[in-house]
Amino acid sequence: MAKFQVVYIDSRPGDYSMEEAILEKADAELVLASCRNDDEVAAVAAGADGIINTMYWMNRQLFERLSKLKVVVRGGVGYDNLDVEAGTDLGIVLCNVHDYSYNEVANHAFAMLLCLNRKLVALDRAVRDGTRIPPPAIMAHTGRVAGQTLGLVSLGNIARAVAQRAQGFDMRVIAHDPFVDAAKAAALGVTLVSLDDLMRESDYISVHTPLSAKTAGMVGAHELSLMKPSAYIVTTARGGIIAEDALADSLREHRIAGAGIDVWQNEPVQPDNPLLALDNVLASHHFGWYSDVSPMLLRQRTAEAMADVLRGVMPRSVVNPAVLERVALAPRAPDAD
Repeated sequence: MAKFQVVYIDSRPGDYSMEEAILEKADAELVLASCRNDDEVAAVAAGADGIINTMYWMNRQLFERLSKLKVVVRGGVGYDNLDVEAGTDLGIVLCNVHDYSYNEVANHAFAMLLCLNRKLVALDRAVRDGTRIPPPAIMAHTGRVAGQTLGLVSLGNIARAVAQRAQGFDMRVIAHDPFVDAAKAAALGVTLVSLDDLMRESDYISVHTPLSAKTAGMVGAHELSLMKPSAYIVTTARGGIIAEDALADSLREHRIAGAGIDVWQNEPVQPDNPLLALDNVLASHHFGWYSDVSPMLLRQRTAEAMADVLRGVMPRSVVNPAVLERVALAPRAPDAD
């Protein structure tokens, strides 16, 4: 009998032999479930040491019902479906997988930026419609990119990768991130500014901050009103950080030039979303993370994080580091990554 039990509470049908093999090395067995409510989670995970979770919302009340729980791994970058404060209070290590697709998301964000700049969707439509010479209006607000300013809302791994791409196009890069030291930003070639100054100065804005109670709606009507009429905004972070109603108003009234949106306040985004009726919106279905490699790497990293904590080893990413004052984890070996 295995020493530890791990429950995947919102698993989908499929082959989990890779996860099982990784967890077996930590003397853990994997139980697959597709829970629809907290009672089902509490029943199937009553004896669980660890939980793997993709989208299920786990709050304090649920955590308190799982007395043996030591660790939760959220299979993805965002962790807005986990009550971080409650996990910390109860001594539960909360992990995410922060590194499996940051290059893919950075590529998606910068590709959206370039697509908006070069009007590729409108030009494609013009060719298909038989319009040999596109009307000048199609090419409005087409800056040279080189020498223009990119503003990054947050300066984490993905935003830093976007900054590298922008610098390769000779762009000036600024960022707003109250958790990053100005000297560290400067070493990356990035200047830290206030959010209002970022909105005013940027020709392109790319949003990368995690979603939390503090960041929900942080780009609202006021912030959007500060943007240049020629500026574009792109988001590949989480829906809800940009206030969609305010964004739709700004785009509809051409107070800003356009937007690229990969993440939505309600997903999957519905066809009647007002943003989808606007020609100056470039839309995708939360697929910035995807490549041929990323799904398998996500599964591997998720299982490895769980195995690390159960073995008493520091995983690659802990989203509630304050819990480490109560939970002792050995340092990660330098070659473990």
